[in-house]
Amino acid sequence: MNKLDFMRCFNRDFWRAFANGTFPIEIPKTPKEKRALIESVCEEVASAKYAPGIPEAELTINKGHGVTRTLPIFGLRDCCVYYFCIKELEGVLCGNCTPNTFGGWTLGGQLRVGESDGIESDTTAYGRYSFNPQAWTRVFGQFNTQLFAQLDQGHYGHVLQLDLSNFYDCVRLDVLERWIREHSPPEKGWVIALLFYLLNHWNRRNTGLHPQVVGLPQDALADCSRILSNFYLTKYDRFASGVCAQAGASYFRYADDQMILLNDTTKIDNILLLLTRNLARYGLRLNQKKVKLWETSALVRHRCREIQAIFANKGDNQNPGLVRKFVDAYLALTPEELASSWNRGMPLLNRLLYARLESLPPVLFDDLVDRLMADSFLLQATAKKLKRLSELNARRTTPADLKGRIRAIANRSVHNAFHHEAAVFARAVRDSTLRSELLDRIAHIDHLMDSNIVE
Repeated sequence: MNKLDFMRCFNRDFWRAFANGTFPIEIPKTPKEKRALIESVCEEVASAKYAPGIPEAELTINKGHGVTRTLPIFGLRDCCVYYFCIKELEGVLCGNCTPNTFGGWTLGGQLRVGESDGIESDTTAYGRYSFNPQAWTRVFGQFNTQLFAQLDQGHYGHVLQLDLSNFYDCVRLDVLERWIREHSPPEKGWVIALLFYLLNHWNRRNTGLHPQVVGLPQDALADCSRILSNFYLTKYDRFASGVCAQAGASYFRYADDQMILLNDTTKIDNILLLLTRNLARYGLRLNQKKVKLWETSALVRHRCREIQAIFANKGDNQNPGLVRKFVDAYLALTPEELASSWNRGMPLLNRLLYARLESLPPVLFDDLVDRLMADSFLLQATAKKLKRLSELNARRTTPADLKGRIRAIANRSVHNAFHHEAAVFARAVRDSTLRSELLDRIAHIDHLMDSNIVE
């Protein structure tokens, strides 16, 4: 093990992920303290004294209908080891991607060339705490751009939408390790051993003394597991792309979301038969409730592509005329149309949040800020978004009680990710009272979870 190579991994790209202060773990304050920590971890690994710890905390997010996504927050030493292993192996893990598949960009590396349309989704929200949160949105924008560029040419009449069921939880670690070793040079063997030592033992709170054999951690920093999960699908991608080509179809994938562009719907059962059998070899399965066949025109309407296209180029969201056009189109949607659109219209609001809304007439401005301050939007907002909302709210003739709404949501919500984001916002606007209330609420929620109490 080369100490200099180890130390070199932990540059500003690594420490930047902790800069927003959302993580409830202790971070070294000075460069000297950071270097001392990295040297200590290096020494533990080199002397075989390193052992994975138990996650220091958990972020819980409401996926919908009260179903919880739990993101473990690794201790800083485990974060360092995980990051180092992936950084050492990313030449293997991030190469040789099938065309039209997205998810394997490197840690802090260059993304594929292409204009981002800035759209967010439930998948990109998972990367909000990652080493490069903006990359999740940019790559998803590239996925959308290429997908709809194909559809806009009019060559495909239908789109088959697929989703994997509990993907991260079903990754077989023995299969993943074998594939990584097959593609790695022999000198990386000890790095692979270190990586799977961590993956087999990080979850001891739940597995006890038994090594974990299935499942990747959906850890809060997200990127390391994202790279591994994408690599796990590369053999399937090649198979799926070949099957689709036989059927005159085109295969797209972002993370575990798949889109198959096709014309002949009579071949769908045959395609699904082959795909599901192939996935089963790797312990994966499709979520049958999320298999959906769209007519191309219906999918375009569902994704509100005509409205999204108003902000087609970089900087369009700062053009007053285009902002007004986008806002008018959004406000013209009926409640029923919004409810049935993709993510209930949230992607449209996300794109408007950082637009030049100040150029709108007062009545339209107030109407839109009301939409942005609805509970449904606040619940999924990051600290950065809450700060932007605070600035917009202050420009209203009669500002609403944003902090009161945050308190109300915090008091009834039992998913602590909102509270952590709101606490960072409170610190940013120097409201120590609100921050103290939120931290007390976080402690109370953690007590309820640890003690299995229904309040």
